[in-house]
Amino acid sequence: MDISVIKADKVTIDGGIVLGAESAPITTVEFLNLACPYCRKWFYRSDQLLTQAVKAGRVRRIIKLLNKDKDDLQLGNLAHTYLPFDQPETAVNAIRFLYTHQPTWRPDLAPNELDLYLKQNLKLTPQNNQAVLAAIEHEAQTANIQFVPTIILGQHIFDESIDLTELEQLISQ
Repeated sequence: MDISVIKADKVTIDGGIVLGAESAPITTVEFLNLACPYCRKWFYRSDQLLTQAVKAGRVRRIIKLLNKDKDDLQLGNLAHTYLPFDQPETAVNAIRFLYTHQPTWRPDLAPNELDLYLKQNLKLTPQNNQAVLAAIEHEAQTANIQFVPTIILGQHIFDESIDLTELEQLISQ
């Protein structure tokens, strides 16, 4: 990932799934797609650390689900429309479930089957979040964010390959 083209100053704290207090000294903004295996890797590796930091009041975590044109990510785009952005705990629990089961639903389900899967397994229905998703896409374009996952923590920009020790140092500052 070429981070030199990303304009971190164009990334906002508006929109997305927001976890943690506004008063937290550190904010992370994570651009993810639910069908992306690299996003899954990032989420698995960082979730416990970031969840603890949010609970401790050190981090405000903003997850921005980014729709992508890539064929392999289309089911992720569809899944994004089911997450209740205004209910962050419910949304994050759904993200955890979907990343846990991604190896099953991603290769095996058609869009109409994903609809049933989300309704049966997570009791989710389509949400009125198209405007938020469109704003996230526009923001990503403005900031020149082309790949998922892209994580912004202050002036630090990275992807799923960050070492957890380095991440822990960044959120402990």
